[in-house]
Amino acid sequence: MHSPNKLLRFANMFYSMAAGEELPANSDNLKTILSNLENLETYTARKKYAEQNLTRLSSGSSRLTYLTPSKTVVKLVKNKKGEAQNAAEVEASNKINSKYLNKVLEHAKNYSWIEVPFLDKLTEKEFKKLTDIDFDDFGNALRYSLKSVSGNSDKEKPENYDDISKNEMFKEITKAGKELDLLPGDLAKISSYGRKDNYPVLLDLGLNRTIYNEHYEDNSSS
Repeated sequence: MHSPNKLLRFANMFYSMAAGEELPANSDNLKTILSNLENLETYTARKKYAEQNLTRLSSGSSRLTYLTPSKTVVKLVKNKKGEAQNAAEVEASNKINSKYLNKVLEHAKNYSWIEVPFLDKLTEKEFKKLTDIDFDDFGNALRYSLKSVSGNSDKEKPENYDDISKNEMFKEITKAGKELDLLPGDLAKISSYGRKDNYPVLLDLGLNRTIYNEHYEDNSSS
């Protein structure tokens, strides 16, 4: 049986969703914007406020990304999947320190948003120029190296795996993948990487095996 306080909280939540949550005043101050986002109760209200105060970059199934006036990126959740992924990124950032992994700068206590550095996206051609490795080969090597995470135990070893496995970035991405249970399918997408100085950086560490199993219906990981 639900307690009166819990029932009241649910009632208030449904009321705010139905009536439309009142938004705070717009601001040019990033700390104020982020504080207001954290204090809003509903996903819809947070999105409306973010749209009025930040510049939308992209939208996925679980999160929206925005460019801030400070030239950082805010990942704003759209649902429970997004909350889980934001929490996972914070945990990953605290657990592993590597120049090849994008760091979480700040985050809401309820994980409604995280703030990360803005990095330009990479093309496969640029990746090859920076690493001397074809991105397709890099991705195939990652899938083999992380087959214990994906469950593809019959994955065949790529012909050039031994050469690629000596690369410093590959070693660190593989290490992070194993420690954090990151799905190789996500890591093997060029859209998951940005550029900092003269090396690639993995932009997103939010999708691990546990989150995939709990929040996504299709468990046929790559």
